[in-house]
Amino acid sequence: MKKFAVIGLGNFGMNIARSLVENNCEVLGIDMDKNTVERGKEFLTYAITANPASKAILQSVGITEYDAVILSIGQEMVSSILISLYLKEIGAKKIIARAISDDHEKILLQLGVDTVIFPEKDMAVRIGKALSMKNAVDYLPLTEEYAIIEVTPPPSFFGKNLRELNIGARYKCQILGIKNIADEFASDENPQQTIIAPPADEIIRQGNILIVLGKTTAIERMERLG
Repeated sequence: MKKFAVIGLGNFGMNIARSLVENNCEVLGIDMDKNTVERGKEFLTYAITANPASKAILQSVGITEYDAVILSIGQEMVSSILISLYLKEIGAKKIIARAISDDHEKILLQLGVDTVIFPEKDMAVRIGKALSMKNAVDYLPLTEEYAIIEVTPPPSFFGKNLRELNIGARYKCQILGIKNIADEFASDENPQQTIIAPPADEIIRQGNILIVLGKTTAIERMERLG
């Protein structure tokens, strides 16, 4: 069983902690607010009311025994930086920290934090990109250039199979899956059938959604030229 420590049990930290527990992980939660910790005790493996910006506190809970520490302190940038420094000095195996600004991110990375996340910024980028693309349903960035995007196929794709469309060669994209959302494909057991790694003879129909991996620019070109 994997073990995680979540420092800061605001909305973001509490939701991460709950998700980890639901996925059969052992989770320690630390927060300064007693009422917040009491709510966390309903599902956390361990919950401690303490000031995490204390090297002694972090050492006392055996932080080096955890697979990763998620630092989800909200707007308290100074505390976030101080705790990150202590975690590195103590020898935490992996640190994932929430940042609130670009400068905050730079400092955390210089301290040796393994992964820095911007929950609000990342979600805004994801939604903005999906909305701005012609037929995008959802958008998951992988790198600055590559993404997994769910798109509705252009009408010229309808009635043709993947071999005929030759999407890999024409657009430098890969079809990871096809969602069938039309009523004719639905059933009580499987209201939205999804085909993962579809075969070359799979025909694209109206009501399909393509799950596409590739450069964002290439997927946008496929939408325009399809």
